[in-house]
Amino acid sequence: AIRGGGGRWPDFPTDVALAVDRYEISREKSHSPRELKARLACAVRRKLVSGEVGRCGAAGDRGGDVLPWKVVLEKGGGSVRLTYGTPKRVSTAEALRQRSLKDVDETDARRNRDVDRDRALRQYPMEARLSVLSEHPDAPWKLLSVHVRCAPKTGESDHQLGMNRKQMFDLHRIGERAMIVEEAIWKKRRERLAVEAMKGNAREDAKKEKEEEKKSEEGNDGGADNDERTMTVDTGEHDNINPSSTPSVPRPLHRLFEVTHSFALSLQLEMLSSQAEALRRGAWGGAASAIRPTSGAGAEEATGDGIAVSPAFFFDGSGVDGIASGAIPTIAVMAVHFWSCDDRYGSPKVGDLSSGIETGEAKEGAALATPTSRSKLAQRTDDNYLPKSDRRGEKRLSLCIRAVPMVGLVVSLSGGSEVAASLSAKSDPSSLPKHSHHVQRNVDKLLSSIQDPFQLSMSDALLAATVLCAEKRCHAVVAALNNQKTNRLPTWIHLDVECGSISVAASISYFSNSPAESNPPCILFRLACDSRSGRFVPSFPRSTTLLRLLACSDGSASDIQSLRTAAMTSALRSGSVGRKGAGGRIDGATREFTGRIVRDAFDALSRAVDTLGRRCGVGGDWNDIDAQSASLRERSVVQACRDVRLSLMTCSGIAAVFGMAAIGLKVASGADPVADGAGGPIDDSNNPGTIQIPPLSVHLRQRIVEKVVNEGGDEPKRISILEGELLAVTAKMSDENLELICYDVLTATESAQSVPMRLKFMPAIPPKASISTDVFNNENRLPKRHRTEHNGRTKSHHTLDEVEKAALWFESILNEP
Repeated sequence: AIRGGGGRWPDFPTDVALAVDRYEISREKSHSPRELKARLACAVRRKLVSGEVGRCGAAGDRGGDVLPWKVVLEKGGGSVRLTYGTPKRVSTAEALRQRSLKDVDETDARRNRDVDRDRALRQYPMEARLSVLSEHPDAPWKLLSVHVRCAPKTGESDHQLGMNRKQMFDLHRIGERAMIVEEAIWKKRRERLAVEAMKGNAREDAKKEKEEEKKSEEGNDGGADNDERTMTVDTGEHDNINPSSTPSVPRPLHRLFEVTHSFALSLQLEMLSSQAEALRRGAWGGAASAIRPTSGAGAEEATGDGIAVSPAFFFDGSGVDGIASGAIPTIAVMAVHFWSCDDRYGSPKVGDLSSGIETGEAKEGAALATPTSRSKLAQRTDDNYLPKSDRRGEKRLSLCIRAVPMVGLVVSLSGGSEVAASLSAKSDPSSLPKHSHHVQRNVDKLLSSIQDPFQLSMSDALLAATVLCAEKRCHAVVAALNNQKTNRLPTWIHLDVECGSISVAASISYFSNSPAESNPPCILFRLACDSRSGRFVPSFPRSTTLLRLLACSDGSASDIQSLRTAAMTSALRSGSVGRKGAGGRIDGATREFTGRIVRDAFDALSRAVDTLGRRCGVGGDWNDIDAQSASLRERSVVQACRDVRLSLMTCSGIAAVFGMAAIGLKVASGADPVADGAGGPIDDSNNPGTIQIPPLSVHLRQRIVEKVVNEGGDEPKRISILEGELLAVTAKMSDENLELICYDVLTATESAQSVPMRLKFMPAIPPKASISTDVFNNENRLPKRHRTEHNGRTKSHHTLDEVEKAALWFESILNEP
């Protein structure tokens, strides 16, 4: 290192030789400044036209290579500005002041200066400035400056990965050296071709002299034959000399783009990897725990609610983990693994969502992004573009980001090939998914969050990726349940996918003496796929207040449960828990109330659908381990579908009774229906298949009855019992229909905190008159046509649309004498 003047220059050459200023003794010293600018502008234009820019522009019209840079002349034509990518506008105080002056009367010169300043406020992801320092025809380009910019989205952090001065200097030096090497290689090649051409001409002249001597000695026939042989030899000579396959001009600008673009992709990938690590340590961490690896350099993480991050991995030229040098164009890769997936028989295939081209200026680089087969990559069967030593992607879905030179950041996702194929413009519009706009919006959000250098956001990308996988998983689950070969759902259950959730609808029929009518399906509840964990969570319409409270086992859903819980708490504190306080079997019912039964039913449904979702993955193609993997996977899916079928039937009946029927009963009776008011589950031999849950009821009449009881031989004791007449609602299920049934129930209650005891019950049958008449008896009202989907199937309608029919049915029962 050389010291001097208080500074230290570690990269200063040790064999430098100081000399006089060459400009002082040059011919350009005598030129005026105006002439110097004109000569410099002419040299730059001549370099552009006769060099790489002119050749690529002409070849681009014929379908050849296109220069990725956007070329702009600056400083009166004395320098060239190369830009790439979509610029962003920088807002500064000076810019705001200039915009405020636009309304003021200004001269044309001032306005032109404002336009130039406004252009200067645009920053490009990649930018370089060059010039020519000589008028010689073979003068090389001189790199004046090069800039690479990237920034996180507002609210995100760059984790202090911005370029420092040392990196900027190294990038400038590497880019300039790449241009110099390209110029030197082309110059050496041209000299070699010139020497070969001179040798070929010399051999040709010598042959011509020999042929002329032979012509003078031999006759005309022999001369003709020699001429023919001579022409053949000459043609071969020229074919060997003409380098048609080599470029006619050097491509230093192309080499500069390769260096700069590779550095920009590496910087963006490092920033995205740091953001992913911050998410893993923060909100997306979850309960994933690390397990000590048995072999290899990577650690296997147990699947949980959190994500696992494979940090940015850069491939060297010698090859890593069996990846040979030059086998793939990828220079770096990172991945984020989320959700658990059953990969015992193979993992879901990871497919590209796009070619990774950032702007329309680099379409010529798409040919370099040809996917490489897994046999060339020497990867394991999960196909996530990571080296073998990284085992974080096992039993998980993956979001992979690859840095491909001359192309950009290529985004791959588990099941991404099917998503890209479904949104392709070449596909049939009738084959597009129902909510294709929802998928397209999230695909655009995912790609822009990763490929936009000025809007890098791993949180937005991960959220969009989970939304896409939720959509794919819901479609896979519905397809497995609707498979008529292996599973057969009841005909009254209708499943549909709506923006990352599964809507469960049912065709409800009403118990009566009249023939049953075919009703359109009514949406009862939905199974929403959680973006963070990939699990299914039941959600209910906002109007079904009672069902929402029961699903949470909230005490406010049942007054009897609240009073009994308070009495039990008081008894436990005082230590005087008696037979009645401890509960027991009352009318065949245990201490479990309706809220707990409903909560357990929907929890069981969530667990069953979660298991099915993990086995279905995201649908589409799989990386099968062997030939039996597909059949074994199908068998495991069929087993999970059986559990889902039973839970789905039970929860649909519960939602029909405590959801839609509760609203209709309140409209018809004018009173709030209550849970646990009609005793335990009704076991009616005349109506088999009744759901085993306490019915929903509404009080019609109540009275206090006094009874005399004799306890233990003591004197008779007079007690008061509350007898009530209620209208109870429950449902019965079969493979053909889901039917609501009403019962007239007589109950007796000893105290406020005791469970009512059902004394007797009988079915309440409405009259034979049709219940489809209008509430207001408006004969001029036209019946509504059932809405249909694009496939002709009857479209499911909202819960409140079915409430009207249920209210009419309840009203006909209540008005019966």
